Amino acid sequence: FLMGPTHPIEPEWAKGSIAAVTSSLESFGMTIVEAMRCGLPVVATDCPHGPAEIVRPGVDGRLVPMGDADAVAGALLGLINDDELRHRMGRAALADSARFDPAHIGARYESILRDLVGKGSRGLHRTRASLLSGAYAVKDALANTGPGVLQGGRTA
Repeated sequence: FLMGPTHPIEPEWAKGSIAAVTSSLESFGMTIVEAMRCGLPVVATDCPHGPAEIVRPGVDGRLVPMGDADAVAGALLGLINDDELRHRMGRAALADSARFDPAHIGARYESILRDLVGKGSRGLHRTRASLLSGAYAVKDALANTGPGVLQGGRTA
């Protein structure tokens, strides 16, 4: 049974004890941060980008190899069966989530943008080109239409 979309999500996270995030690709992992901000330890797959940049294994959650259902189950059961560990990791998750507070992140973005503006248009164009290049690479990888790949995933 899946409950479907809900807004706001925080009251739903607060009903839980553990967050499980089994993505194969994350651009950042906002789901992880949302759960941590509600005091939940996180069991997440160690997929590219996101989880390993957010979760501190053994402190506020667990990272498990992608595609390893037994590792996910073991990490979840380890927290289910150890109330003290689960509560300790939940407190750490709540404390650690402060580094992703929107006000803090907003201030960092403002600082970066001020720095770029101070460098003139040359710095802005390089940053824009770098961001667009990365975005197109991710889009191509997700669509399986990267260089040398034809529609439908066949190689040229």
